[in-house]
Amino acid sequence: MTSPQDSRLAAHFGPLELAVLEACWSSPPLDVAECCRLVDGPQAYTTVKTVMERLVAKGHLRRRKESRAYVYWPAATREEVADSLAAASSQRLVEDFGPLAVVHFVDAVKGDPEQLAHLKALLDRIAADEERR
Repeated sequence: MTSPQDSRLAAHFGPLELAVLEACWSSPPLDVAECCRLVDGPQAYTTVKTVMERLVAKGHLRRRKESRAYVYWPAATREEVADSLAAASSQRLVEDFGPLAVVHFVDAVKGDPEQLAHLKALLDRIAADEERR
Protein backbone atom coordinates (compact mmCIF):
# COMPACT_ATOMS: atom_id res chain seq x y z
CA MET A 1 0.00 0.00 0.00
CA THR A 2 1.37 3.41 -0.95
CA SER A 3 1.39 6.07 1.75
CA PRO A 4 0.80 9.74 0.86
CA GLN A 5 4.49 10.37 1.51
CA ASP A 6 5.46 7.56 -0.87
CA SER A 7 3.38 9.12 -3.62
CA ARG A 8 5.08 12.48 -3.02
CA LEU A 9 8.47 10.81 -3.30
CA ALA A 10 7.33 8.92 -6.42
CA ALA A 11 7.02 12.27 -8.19
CA HIS A 12 10.78 12.77 -7.75
CA PHE A 13 12.16 9.25 -8.15
CA GLY A 14 11.67 6.54 -10.73
CA PRO A 15 9.80 3.42 -9.55
CA LEU A 16 12.95 1.32 -9.17
CA GLU A 17 14.84 4.18 -7.50
CA LEU A 18 12.06 4.51 -4.94
CA ALA A 19 11.92 0.72 -4.43
CA VAL A 20 15.68 0.66 -3.81
CA LEU A 21 15.42 3.57 -1.38
CA GLU A 22 12.54 1.85 0.44
CA ALA A 23 14.61 -1.34 0.73
CA CYS A 24 17.56 0.64 2.09
CA TRP A 25 15.36 2.52 4.56
CA SER A 26 13.81 -0.73 5.79
CA SER A 27 17.01 -2.73 6.39
CA PRO A 28 20.29 -0.89 6.04
CA PRO A 29 23.02 -1.65 5.14
CA LEU A 30 22.34 -3.77 2.07
CA ASP A 31 24.47 -5.23 -0.66
CA VAL A 32 23.08 -5.38 -4.20
CA ALA A 33 21.98 -9.02 -3.92
CA GLU A 34 20.02 -8.32 -0.71
CA CYS A 35 18.41 -5.29 -2.32
CA CYS A 36 17.38 -7.39 -5.35
CA ARG A 37 15.53 -9.74 -2.99
CA LEU A 38 13.71 -6.87 -1.27
CA VAL A 39 12.46 -4.90 -4.29
CA ASP A 40 9.13 -5.90 -5.81
CA GLY A 41 9.22 -8.00 -8.95
CA PRO A 42 12.20 -9.65 -10.57
CA GLN A 43 15.06 -7.24 -11.16
CA ALA A 44 18.39 -7.97 -12.78
CA TYR A 45 21.36 -7.65 -10.44
CA THR A 46 23.11 -5.27 -12.84
CA THR A 47 20.02 -3.05 -13.10
CA VAL A 48 19.72 -2.73 -9.32
CA LYS A 49 23.47 -2.11 -9.00
CA THR A 50 23.26 0.67 -11.61
CA VAL A 51 20.32 2.29 -9.79
CA MET A 52 22.15 2.07 -6.46
CA GLU A 53 25.27 3.65 -7.95
CA ARG A 54 23.18 6.46 -9.46
CA LEU A 55 21.57 7.07 -6.07
CA VAL A 56 25.08 7.27 -4.57
CA ALA A 57 26.07 9.81 -7.26
CA LYS A 58 22.92 11.84 -6.53
CA GLY A 59 23.74 11.81 -2.79
CA HIS A 60 20.78 9.68 -1.69
CA LEU A 61 22.79 6.56 -0.76
CA ARG A 62 26.18 6.04 0.83
CA ARG A 63 28.40 2.99 0.34
CA ARG A 64 31.48 1.24 1.66
CA LYS A 65 33.38 -1.83 0.57
CA GLU A 66 32.97 -4.91 2.75
CA SER A 67 35.00 -7.87 1.62
CA ARG A 68 34.43 -8.06 -2.15
CA ALA A 69 31.10 -6.21 -2.30
CA TYR A 70 29.80 -2.76 -1.53
CA VAL A 71 27.08 -2.23 1.05
CA TYR A 72 24.69 0.70 0.75
CA TRP A 73 22.63 2.68 3.23
CA PRO A 74 20.50 5.83 3.01
CA ALA A 75 22.21 9.19 3.30
CA ALA A 76 19.04 10.62 4.88
CA THR A 77 15.79 9.39 6.37
CA ARG A 78 12.60 9.26 4.32
CA GLU A 79 11.37 12.34 6.22
CA GLU A 80 14.59 14.26 5.56
CA VAL A 81 14.38 13.45 1.84
CA ALA A 82 10.73 14.56 1.71
CA ASP A 83 11.62 17.79 3.54
CA SER A 84 14.52 18.51 1.18
CA LEU A 85 12.40 17.86 -1.92
CA ALA A 86 9.57 20.05 -0.59
CA ALA A 87 12.01 22.88 0.16
CA ALA A 88 13.57 22.66 -3.30
CA SER A 89 10.16 22.54 -5.01
CA SER A 90 8.94 25.55 -3.02
CA GLN A 91 12.10 27.50 -3.80
CA ARG A 92 11.73 26.78 -7.53
CA LEU A 93 8.07 27.88 -7.48
CA VAL A 94 8.91 31.16 -5.75
CA GLU A 95 11.85 31.78 -8.10
CA ASP A 96 9.71 31.03 -11.17
CA PHE A 97 6.44 32.71 -10.14
CA GLY A 98 7.31 35.06 -7.25
CA PRO A 99 4.34 36.57 -5.43
CA LEU A 100 1.87 34.61 -7.57
CA ALA A 101 3.20 31.35 -6.10
CA VAL A 102 2.82 32.72 -2.56
CA VAL A 103 -0.77 33.83 -3.22
CA HIS A 104 -1.72 30.41 -4.56
CA PHE A 105 0.04 28.68 -1.67
CA VAL A 106 -2.00 30.70 0.84
CA ASP A 107 -5.17 29.96 -1.12
CA ALA A 108 -4.32 26.25 -0.97
CA VAL A 109 -3.92 26.19 2.83
CA LYS A 110 -6.66 28.61 3.86
CA GLY A 111 -9.27 25.82 3.90
CA ASP A 112 -7.33 23.87 6.54
CA PRO A 113 -7.44 25.62 9.96
CA GLU A 114 -4.46 23.62 11.28
CA GLN A 115 -2.24 24.48 8.30
CA LEU A 116 -3.41 28.09 8.41
CA ALA A 117 -2.55 28.33 12.13
CA HIS A 118 0.87 26.85 11.40
CA LEU A 119 1.43 29.37 8.60
CA LYS A 120 0.33 32.27 10.83
CA ALA A 121 2.68 31.15 13.64
CA LEU A 122 5.53 30.91 11.15
CA LEU A 123 4.85 34.39 9.78
CA ASP A 124 4.57 35.79 13.33
CA ARG A 125 7.94 34.23 14.22
CA ILE A 126 9.56 35.66 11.08
CA ALA A 127 8.11 39.13 11.83
CA ALA A 128 9.41 38.96 15.42
CA ASP A 129 12.88 37.95 14.18
CA GLU A 130 12.87 40.87 11.72
CA GLU A 131 11.91 43.32 14.50
CA ARG A 132 14.86 42.13 16.61
CA ARG A 133 17.31 42.93 13.84
